[in-house]
Amino acid sequence: MRKYILIGASLCLSLFSYAQKAVDFKLNPKVGKPLTTVLTIKTDVDGPQSVIMDMGMKMSLTATKHENNVFTMESVVKGIKMDVNTGANTIHFNSEEEPADEMSKMLATQFSQVLGKTFSMNLSQKGKVIDFTLPEGLDEGMDSETFGNITTPLPDEAVAVGATWKNEVQMAEHPFLSRTETVSTFKAETPQGYVIDVLGKLYDTSDKQIGEIVGSYTLDKQSFLTKEGTVKTTIEVQGAKVISDVKIGVIED
Repeated sequence: MRKYILIGASLCLSLFSYAQKAVDFKLNPKVGKPLTTVLTIKTDVDGPQSVIMDMGMKMSLTATKHENNVFTMESVVKGIKMDVNTGANTIHFNSEEEPADEMSKMLATQFSQVLGKTFSMNLSQKGKVIDFTLPEGLDEGMDSETFGNITTPLPDEAVAVGATWKNEVQMAEHPFLSRTETVSTFKAETPQGYVIDVLGKLYDTSDKQIGEIVGSYTLDKQSFLTKEGTVKTTIEVQGAKVISDVKIGVIED
């Protein structure tokens, strides 16, 4: 009996030790290996003019260079689908179909600035956007937050399950947001990857909190890029409450 008790205690200690293993989170995508990112966004605007929008985007993502611990990433939008319900009317758009009405034609014109164009950015190994380059002629409504779904803020040091870390992003170019604050938690290690939960706050230009973020990411164990994730953002601005649910999926080509 004593023998089995000792074996059981030893096994428990071993498992506990394994569970506490620290992980050094550093981006490590394979240079030249393309990935396909599928992004779905459901937005519900509750205000003077209520709107429900469902949008899907398919993008390629490739690390093209790794130099001095900085990765150059290039992304190309391959396809866009959108359904908008304003209560008074509905709008449907699919980049793989010919526009069927005037609204679809208008969206086709707008999205032509994005479809097939290359966006590039430089990322630190800790997932911070150092700089980014937009396609020629596209300079409105885009900033570093556009690329935020590729990864979630990573801790500076190696951490074990249960560890938390903070991150703050200044948003000087945003029309009504000044900054975001997030607290991330290394929730678990699973066969699918490392699970990180994120809670955040959004502040307006007068530094008043006007929204929150709740998310969960599973990071690939080799590249530390987002493998799959869900992010819910709630914000109140200009008399409207906007709830956005984002789902992210990344697969190798």
